[in-house]
Amino acid sequence: MENSIFVITASVQYLNQCLNELQELDGSVRTVKLTDNGIAIIETKQNKNDFIHKVKAKSPIFLRHMNAVDYILDIADDGPEKIAASVRGYAGIVPGRRVAVQVRKGTGAYSYGPMDIKRTIDGVLEDILDAIPEVKEPELIISIMMCSGKCYIGLGCPEDNISAWSGGMMHYRKSEDDISRAKFKLMEAIEVFHIDMGVYHSALDLGAAPGGWTSVLLEHGLQVTAVDTGDMDERLYKYPGFRFIKKNVSELELEKESFDLLTSDISWNPKNTARLLVKASEYLKEGGAAVVTLKLMGDKVRRTIKEVLAIYEEAFEILKIRQLFHNRDEVTLFLMKR
Repeated sequence: MENSIFVITASVQYLNQCLNELQELDGSVRTVKLTDNGIAIIETKQNKNDFIHKVKAKSPIFLRHMNAVDYILDIADDGPEKIAASVRGYAGIVPGRRVAVQVRKGTGAYSYGPMDIKRTIDGVLEDILDAIPEVKEPELIISIMMCSGKCYIGLGCPEDNISAWSGGMMHYRKSEDDISRAKFKLMEAIEVFHIDMGVYHSALDLGAAPGGWTSVLLEHGLQVTAVDTGDMDERLYKYPGFRFIKKNVSELELEKESFDLLTSDISWNPKNTARLLVKASEYLKEGGAAVVTLKLMGDKVRRTIKEVLAIYEEAFEILKIRQLFHNRDEVTLFLMKR
């Protein structure tokens, strides 16, 4: 049986952590090629579907995106046409299917760019396969990676690719009205963790200043109590559901079980933060949820995560943990009060 090939993506800084997680998941995984932008090509003795099933079941922390490789082509100046010709062989692309084309460059110089390839393949999808080129909500994704004179091509669904976004790079429209770009971390967590914001009504945002996360919660229609020693952005006061307590989180005294959602993006020692939030869990109703970031400090990243999760588990069930695109030296946790 031939080995399966995958293209995987992680943060540049944490790509090795991602590869270690995959090798622990499947001892046959080996790295075929690394790039300098957080992309690796890996090989496994598992068949494609079995490996995808394993990864989805385990949900590695540092893996942002992956796609299986069906074809590997040597490419030169005839790249777009050669790549488009291979796409015609996909039996899964039937009339009416919504198909996204995601093209990325690893290493190497080419006389054409990703958009040239996308335009050529979109033409094949429309004119020959009678499919529908799609960007936002595809049923299928054609993933293409150009690297060192070769092209790696694969067809998959968004769920199997871990993310519907190319390389897992989830982008949001930036505006001058944004209170802080930290808001994108919470927006991405809501989307990636499939959090139904409609079930929550009152939120406690700890370490909230200047109010990026608070703004997201208010825009979802929640009543929000924000706590920080710093000042909140003046634009938040237009929301009738906004309340601000200017106080150190450790000195907070509120009615117990009065909130159904707790959020926190505190830039502090992760163990101290975890202990603080475990104590604050008394303000959450039974079954309440929490979205928090865990700062990665020092070299022993995996050990830090393990130790901090042990603290959170005193009060919470760990539902999800991922290093999101908008995270930097941190991961994001989705928790439920025990």
